[in-house]
This record gives sequence, structure tokens and C-alpha cells, in this order.
Amino acid sequence: MRPSREWMLEILKILRKTFGPMRHSLEDPFELLVATILSQNTSDVNSRRAFRNLKVKLGKLTPSRLASLSERELARLIKVSGLANVKARRIRQASKAILEKFEDDFSRGLKGNPEAVRAFLTSLPGVGEKTADVILAFGKGAPVVPVDTHLFTVASRLGIASSRNYREVREAYERLIPESERAEGHLLLLNLGKVYCQARKPKCSLCPIRRLCPTGGKSG
Repeated sequence: MRPSREWMLEILKILRKTFGPMRHSLEDPFELLVATILSQNTSDVNSRRAFRNLKVKLGKLTPSRLASLSERELARLIKVSGLANVKARRIRQASKAILEKFEDDFSRGLKGNPEAVRAFLTSLPGVGEKTADVILAFGKGAPVVPVDTHLFTVASRLGIASSRNYREVREAYERLIPESERAEGHLLLLNLGKVYCQARKPKCSLCPIRRLCPTGGKSG
């Protein structure tokens, strides 16, 4: 079963019926940056708790407000997210770098084409390609497909890409998903990975896209 745009659109159609239409409105890009750093190597529940602690303490998150906290105080507030000292250092360093370039207006760093913005974002401490693409997609509205561990698994199982190279997998998805559907496509495929196409125990017998999957029934 060779991946094609028509095949991917059929998959997304089925997933839309399964999970419902998924829309992700644009978020404050700096708060999204902080939330994404907090989400690294932890559960959604713990990252949300850490983010909520920051919001209770500071209200709207800005580079100046986060840079004003000591690393120790920041680590205490986000302890529940795990790796608190590392994340606190990255958040403070990123906040200071943004302040130096754009004062408190992080959105100024998101102007320009996706490659230029991606280069700026990945120059910030704690920001890799996936984090940069989350900011591009859901903070700027750029037509990119962020690839997390779930989308890597789905790509391999569906025969979209066997590589573990981030850029190669992202580009493989983007060849198959039209620009207008990439944000929702990311969310639908993310849910597919979380609910059915799990790395260790895939639920192939229950998967709604089993008939379109070249490994359906062979992985679990």
C-alpha cells in the first residue's frame, strides 16, 4: 500500500469521524513556548500542572516576568514537570535571549518565512526542531507538521517514513497532507498514536484505519 495524498486524506477523514473535528486556535506564542519546554520528557498532566503553577504566580507569562524569577524559584514552581532545574535554566535563558532581541514582544521573532523563524527558535536554549515546529504551527499558523514520538511511530507503521531523522519524517508528512489540513492532521495523527497506535502495545484490532494500514494486525 503505497502512501499517497488520497490515501492520507482518507485516513484523516476516518480519524475526523473517530475523534471529531480538531481545531487548535492560535495561542500566545511565548506561553506556548514555555508550555512546550515544560512538556519535554513528562506527561501531559504534569506539564499542565507546572504551567498552571506559573500562571497562578505570574498571570500572563512574558519574558521579563520569567527572567525576573531566580532559577531556584522557577524550578520550585515547575518541579512537578520533572527535570525542573534543567527546564528552569532553559526557560530563563530563553527569556533573557528574547528580551535582548525583542524586549517583551516575542511575536516579533516569528515574522518571516518558516525556515528563518525555525532558525531563530532553535537558537534558543531548550528549543529543538519539534518545539520550534509547535510554535510555528500553533503560535504562528504556519503550515508545518510537528513530529513527536507518536507521529514517529505512526509514520513507521503506516509506511510513511522509516527514518528517525526529524526533518525527513516531517517532510514526508507534509508531502502527503495539504497545507490547509496540516494543523488538524497533526492533532488527528497525535490522537491516533495516543489511543490506538501505541509504541509498545498497539490496538490494531480496534484501530479505525486498520484497512488502510500496511502493518495492521501485524503489530498487535
